[in-house]
Amino acid sequence: MPIMTSLPGVPDASEVKPGMAHFAGTGPPGATCGGCLHRGYWRDAAKTKFNPDTNLLEGKRQRSLGCKMFLKLAMQHGPAVNKSWPACKYFEALQKRGKV
Repeated sequence: MPIMTSLPGVPDASEVKPGMAHFAGTGPPGATCGGCLHRGYWRDAAKTKFNPDTNLLEGKRQRSLGCKMFLKLAMQHGPAVNKSWPACKYFEALQKRGKV
């Protein structure tokens, strides 16, 4: 198998993390996925039940630790994203409640 030349500043296959919207480490220096607005979202559970009182299909919602930007770009749910991974280029800082 041929070995490709690695160029400085260009991500390669070793920097790919499953479920991330882009290459790890392409975001702001020192930023991690744990501080990103896109990490974690609510999704509908797979099982639903018919409620005869409301005539609606009802299901519980569950918290996913996947990347919301990955969902938007790939149009499918990805695996959980580790909060310690270096952030990607879609990083947006998470605003803490009650702190200005």
